[in-house]
Amino acid sequence: MCGVCGWVDWDGAADEAAVRRMSERLAHRGPDGSGEWRDPTGLAVLSHRRLAVLDTSERAHQPMVHPSGLVLVFNGEVYSFPKIRRELEEEGAAFTSTGDTEVVLAALARWGIAALDRFVGMFALALWDAGRRRLLLVRDRFGIKPLFVASVPRGLAFASEVPALLAHPLVSRDLDRSTVARWLQQGYPNGRTTLAKGVWRLPPGHLLEAEDGRTSVRPWYDLLGQVRPSEVDGVRDAPERLAELLREAVSCRLVSDVPLGCFLSGGVDSAAVVAAAAASGARPETLTVSFEAGEDESAAARRTAQALRLDHASERCTPAEMLGVFAEWHRIAGDPLADPSLAPTWVVSRAARRRWTVALSGDGGDELLGGYPRLKLMAHVEGWRRAPGVVRAVMGSVLPARRWAAKLTAALACRGRWSAYQALQGVWPAAEAARLCGLADAPPAWSPDLLARLDHEPSWLRYRLLDMLTFLPDRMLAKVDRASMHHALEVRVPLLDHRVAEFLLSLPPELVEGKRVLRRALARLGAPPPPRRKRGFEVPLAGWLRGPLRETIGATVFGPTARRLGLDDAVLRSTWTAHQEGRADLGERLLAVAVLVRWVEEWT
Repeated sequence: MCGVCGWVDWDGAADEAAVRRMSERLAHRGPDGSGEWRDPTGLAVLSHRRLAVLDTSERAHQPMVHPSGLVLVFNGEVYSFPKIRRELEEEGAAFTSTGDTEVVLAALARWGIAALDRFVGMFALALWDAGRRRLLLVRDRFGIKPLFVASVPRGLAFASEVPALLAHPLVSRDLDRSTVARWLQQGYPNGRTTLAKGVWRLPPGHLLEAEDGRTSVRPWYDLLGQVRPSEVDGVRDAPERLAELLREAVSCRLVSDVPLGCFLSGGVDSAAVVAAAAASGARPETLTVSFEAGEDESAAARRTAQALRLDHASERCTPAEMLGVFAEWHRIAGDPLADPSLAPTWVVSRAARRRWTVALSGDGGDELLGGYPRLKLMAHVEGWRRAPGVVRAVMGSVLPARRWAAKLTAALACRGRWSAYQALQGVWPAAEAARLCGLADAPPAWSPDLLARLDHEPSWLRYRLLDMLTFLPDRMLAKVDRASMHHALEVRVPLLDHRVAEFLLSLPPELVEGKRVLRRALARLGAPPPPRRKRGFEVPLAGWLRGPLRETIGATVFGPTARRLGLDDAVLRSTWTAHQEGRADLGERLLAVAVLVRWVEEWT
């Protein structure tokens, strides 16, 4: 787990000093070493910040040069490297290190892009081929690891985080105002776009080839093409098959040359990961987080750990911690990212790093198995939308002043299914985001081409796939990556092993509902049943914004930067007042504006 960056200049003017400045902004991702490599022609400079996890010796140092002349910088892990290494050794390859980096490089040298299909893991890599004047950038199947790109005169630059690219002298720091309304709808940069002009993200499962001035981007993995009806025999075979896949996915992610532990909440997702680790013979320590003035699932987590005979610890997230994270939010998130759970993720990652260098988590389970409340609500919304508008308005008016009531009211006012789902999944409903930005209409939250591909899917699968392709990489995984790597902690996500994910997405709805198949697999792994209702990893944001966070967030939302952005003061005032008076829970909307303002103040 590391940070990577680089610059390709087709005129041979790539400068080490500029790349070094980019690398300095990635120092938190790799405190165990750094390295740079410059093509003698000046065409390319590659840089790497190392977090040593596998083979901590200098033999695994990056940038790594292959005898053929290929040069690699690599962020992440390829857990299938032992099998690939054996294949390469049978063909005569020899290795000097014991980790995965040298194997990844040798595989790319031997098989080219076809090697990617053999990679099981999370990775973002850059490969420079001096002989062909060719740069290859690759991002893993589900976007677990980040990779950003910027077009610059005569070439391009890339980095693991946006702030690193903004340190490049030829990358514009200007705000892309056209994306602000879209960002406010989601609270995170969606798809390829970022808020910085000229900076974009390489999508999950995609690769970029830049050869002698010509650049192309294309997918190397297509999730939608992999989801097919399962051949398992329904209830009888699916849990056993899933338990087998989980043992395999977790087992290969337990390989580490540094201390390793597991995050454990009160839910079934993390319990399945921990149980599979125990079933593999490991005894990792577990760790959870609780909230002051919020729901506490640490007791359920402790019961699971005790049943599996694992040591367990708990960390508390307080309003003071939230304020501390908010002060550094723009540096931690980088993109930016208005997810309230960034704070507890940062807190638990800090606690974990005191104990371990690697942590396993249950991230991805809610997207794979429809664990979010909005998916159940959407099933009702699709039916209620057929009611007359006046009926829908009355339904919204009688809902209690809670977070889901505000979202449901906005969803019921939408005309299309996708705008309704945006209102449930997102932060500012599209119409309100448009008003806030002074626009007649807000831009679409998602690519029309993507929505067209999903339109034919059944309702119970359609929104899960959308979450997998957008919400998961752009918000959830981005949050985990930034919060954990801020403390140089590597987080591995076994549920997003592509073999597990493809299996779960191919199951019929009767096995998915209530995460039934995962609960039954959990029993086969020897773990006690978790509570039927997960109590959540949600910050008590509504109360904190009416209390200890009120002054700080209010000063940010109504400060000069919000006015400079052209955000409608009347919309902000009415939102603030409704929230403070308890007429609605609009805390997410206010936090999003505050996060946006802090990012603009720092980086533009």
